[in-house]
Amino acid sequence: MIIEANKLSKKYKKVKFKGLFKKEYSESLAVKDVNLSIKKNEHIGLVGLNGSGKSTLIKMILGILQPSEGSIKTFGLDPIKYRQKIAMHIGIVFGQRSQLRWDLPPIDTLKLNKEIYQIPNEVFEKRLTKLTTLLNVENFLFQPVRTLSLGQRMKAEFITALIHDPDLIILDEPTIGLDVVTKNSIVNFLKTLTKKTIIFTSHNLEEVENICSRVLILNKGELILNKEIKDLDNLDTPTTIKFTSQENLQEISKYVSNVQKISEDSYEISNIKKNEVKKILSSITSEVNIQHIEVKRSKLEYLLEQTAKKSGEL
Repeated sequence: MIIEANKLSKKYKKVKFKGLFKKEYSESLAVKDVNLSIKKNEHIGLVGLNGSGKSTLIKMILGILQPSEGSIKTFGLDPIKYRQKIAMHIGIVFGQRSQLRWDLPPIDTLKLNKEIYQIPNEVFEKRLTKLTTLLNVENFLFQPVRTLSLGQRMKAEFITALIHDPDLIILDEPTIGLDVVTKNSIVNFLKTLTKKTIIFTSHNLEEVENICSRVLILNKGELILNKEIKDLDNLDTPTTIKFTSQENLQEISKYVSNVQKISEDSYEISNIKKNEVKKILSSITSEVNIQHIEVKRSKLEYLLEQTAKKSGEL
């Protein structure tokens, strides 16, 4: 096992000042009784609303935070005691934080990592060539980071995180803010890493479904769902159909019910049951003059919405 957690919990102390000299302490549970195992080469999607405990769980996996209760092992070791040792086998990419030096080109950070991880020259050059080819990186590795676009910088971040050939890759919203082309390029690249263990956190649930084989959903620190992505196919989650047409709402409503106009020539039908999708699609395509149509059925989005409603957060 790459990661094993048993009844893992983390409490934070909160301080509230009551007057000038008086303090009142309280505790909050960021992670509560999490049991978890992640095997080698699994691609895991870690999903949850803000404040659900994702970051705290990752920090305990890395040995940055010590559990309040329970136990966790990373590569079979105590991540607190052996933090430096396990760090040699982990690569991390943060979408909102950079490991690159702002005024230096990425190649300088890569060379620094080469020394830190004691990578032989020949191996370093071979890996660098392979990663730049896979990510379709041009010569911007030699430009100062401050001159790079967000997409270029994120590709450089991936190369920096993977240059030491880590066994575990932790990706914290790595595609946030990226354009569609760059995002698709990175998603396709991640799908090729079949011999790596990946923990992928993202608010883009379609990406999680596309990249990961298993999904974990955290809610208020509790692990409420731990399922294979393929097992979610049986869920009768609502479908949304969006289409564009020059015809007016009154005319379209003759053939399709519950249509809503969302812009000048865009329409939407939401909360469609699984067994009604084909019938509605047939009516739209045969009776309405459409220019574009999109069918969306995000199982994870539906599960998160249900979680939020139960928690009173929506």
